[in-house]
Amino acid sequence: MTAPAASTTDEAVYATVSYADVFDMPIELEHLHRYLVGSALTLLETSTTVDSLVSKKLLGRRGDIVYLVGREEVLDVYDERTARAATMWEAAEEWGQRIGRIPFVRMVAVTGGLAVDSVADHDDIDFFIIVRPRRLWLTRLMIIVLGRIAARQDIELCPNFIVSTRALEMSDRSIYVARELAQMVVIVGKDLCRNVRRSNAWMFDVLPNATIEGDETHLSQIQPSSGQKWAEWFLLLPPFRLVETWERKRKIAKLTRVRSRRPEVGAPDESAFSAEVCKGHMVGNAAGIDIAWKQRLNRG
Repeated sequence: MTAPAASTTDEAVYATVSYADVFDMPIELEHLHRYLVGSALTLLETSTTVDSLVSKKLLGRRGDIVYLVGREEVLDVYDERTARAATMWEAAEEWGQRIGRIPFVRMVAVTGGLAVDSVADHDDIDFFIIVRPRRLWLTRLMIIVLGRIAARQDIELCPNFIVSTRALEMSDRSIYVARELAQMVVIVGKDLCRNVRRSNAWMFDVLPNATIEGDETHLSQIQPSSGQKWAEWFLLLPPFRLVETWERKRKIAKLTRVRSRRPEVGAPDESAFSAEVCKGHMVGNAAGIDIAWKQRLNRG
């Protein structure tokens, strides 16, 4: 899936607001500019274009909050979700740092709704995690154990995308992936997070105003400890290669039997499993979002 070409500034702005509307959300002017689809307008040009579309009764605007005309109800959703997100960031930072202290973890970033301060009721905290090669599945096991500890405190962690440093380039070049890459908020591993975006430079064709740095306001300064380094040395001993292989085969066999929870968008879903990748996206989000987005563009 590729983003529809935006031949005019009006189309670029409308397409970006429509993408936010798929999630029942308006979009802040700053984010509208940063994630503008297929156009590199300045912030002032973006605001001026919004005003033009407001005058044409295609968009509505409440201060710096922009939405599709006829969808005023998303303003209440915005107020509710941003308030909820504000209460979740402390936990995201705390548990993101704890994941970052697990052996072999090299980067931890928040993705999903929390990354753009849009947290629906009962949403969990989504993480994109990068690990050292050859121990991805053993590392995942340790992350899952940590997640169960967090669950005892009513904190739901969702490490649904774990890759090794050998698998930074994304095969799916859709707007969904471009947005996830652009808006992910790094907690641990600033340099590696920037390298992920460099390794997927195609995203800047889709989102020209996105940056290599992204949002680093929640960045932790923790460094690998001597205990973490010793644990990695120990877990790289030959016996743990067998544990890694056993866990990988066991979990891939189990996960590949899980059916997509969005069969209406067709198969396959976005899940992928290998020695270097554990992408547990069973919901068919990207395909469903693409369908809903294009429906809005056709109406506009």
